[in-house]
Amino acid sequence: MDSINFKFFIENDSNPFILFNNQGKIKYLNTSAELLMGSCQPKEIFEIALAHAPKTFGSQKTALHLSFNSFEFYGINVLYDNEEYIGIYLYNKPMAKIDDNSLLDGYTLTDINVLLQANIELFNIRYQGKIKLLTDYDIPKFQIHQNNFSLLLRNIFTQFEDSNRLEIFIKIKLGERVVLKDKRYSIIVIRVKSNNRDESKDREIELLAHKNHINIHFNKQEIILEIPAIK
Repeated sequence: MDSINFKFFIENDSNPFILFNNQGKIKYLNTSAELLMGSCQPKEIFEIALAHAPKTFGSQKTALHLSFNSFEFYGINVLYDNEEYIGIYLYNKPMAKIDDNSLLDGYTLTDINVLLQANIELFNIRYQGKIKLLTDYDIPKFQIHQNNFSLLLRNIFTQFEDSNRLEIFIKIKLGERVVLKDKRYSIIVIRVKSNNRDESKDREIELLAHKNHINIHFNKQEIILEIPAIK
């Protein structure tokens, strides 16, 4: 067993693993954890690890929901065998699986950037603030219901009408896929963020998103969409 390179298996685990020293400084993190660090602060994870650590040396698994932007987890495992280091695994929320046979009814092959920019221009006619768009033009075309998606965007943008600045980011989500009829597809993430958001219609927007098989996450100043890039 001493000859086995266990670090290789940890490094390539799809679940984030982070090792802290007792001062909360990161001593090691695997590839999945590196991706996560762009959406949260190490201090947040360290405090979670301390709060759910076993009372004596060993490990303790806890089922809980954690969300950091578009990253979602259903549980953690906190481990330590001395007073110097503490490690934590965060277990990814299970991969989405869509079995709806009518999923693509009314869908067309679409350039998401073109559709997004068209809706931004319509919103910008009455919007008094500034809009910043950061996009990935290498995102390939995929199937989407253009009318329903445009309706969803219009409802989302309305929540930010009273803000003075709107930031919109679009990218491919790394390390996660959606499953449709045993085929895996990429997930496109759209993040709409500002300093002010009207939360009164969150439930209505959530229902509209789920009707179109889009995961949606609400935070105080932003909304994140996860769209299956079905070809």
